[in-house]
Amino acid sequence: MTIELFDTGHCVVSERQVLRGGAARPMACHALVALLHHPRQGLTLFDTGYAMRMLDATRAWPYRLYRALTPLRLSPELELVRQLAARGIAPNDIGRVIVSHFHADHVAGLRDFPATTIVATQAALESVRGRRGLAALRRGYLPALQPPDLEARACPLPPFTGAPLPHLGPTHDLFGDGSILLIALPGHACGQIGALVATTGGPVLLAADGAWTSRTIRERRPPSRMASLIVDDARAMRATIDALHAFSLAHPEVRILPTHCPEVYAALARPGGA
Repeated sequence: MTIELFDTGHCVVSERQVLRGGAARPMACHALVALLHHPRQGLTLFDTGYAMRMLDATRAWPYRLYRALTPLRLSPELELVRQLAARGIAPNDIGRVIVSHFHADHVAGLRDFPATTIVATQAALESVRGRRGLAALRRGYLPALQPPDLEARACPLPPFTGAPLPHLGPTHDLFGDGSILLIALPGHACGQIGALVATTGGPVLLAADGAWTSRTIRERRPPSRMASLIVDDARAMRATIDALHAFSLAHPEVRILPTHCPEVYAALARPGGA
């Protein structure tokens, strides 16, 4: 398989929110998306990132709190559907979207792929079903971003019972050929998953928001206590960070890519990409 990363825009937060004990300086949290090219299964997306509809979705109360807490820096040319079109890829060319979790910065582009199968855990789907107002916002979810036919297109994953990854637990072999092994990354959001992808350049672990940055994993530094108040399960989140740290030591050949990591974005922005 091959993998391509795309930047879909970013929000601005303080580093001390993302890293406990971090500096009081602004940090750009880019929303990165992965396009996976499988020789037989075709094209698969891992998340869809930001889209301009985020601005409309956060215009009214109480959803404008989302924009106030995480100021958005978006542009039309960064929308994933436009970046794919520039490569000659139409929405209908995408076979499926793996949704790591339903936070707005991971699914704002989902409506741009109206015929694509949506792969997510049952827990993630249930966590947002019927939620509105502050109950939705509490889970980082914006109802306006949900495709109207989400339930019809969703392909809920079964319980993960495949061969476990060291420290990370059981897997689910998406295609049955070992090319994409899905894993649970609990804590940050209900039903969150990551994907270990066997690529031509070596194994890559798409870690979603299992950790916000590579430093988080290296140094086992969770977000600030205030940021921990808005996650699904702070204790499970810290356990996932510890598990990713232990996995990285056991398997240094695996490149771990947190969605919002500045180091991953910097590598992507360099000539030749990430």
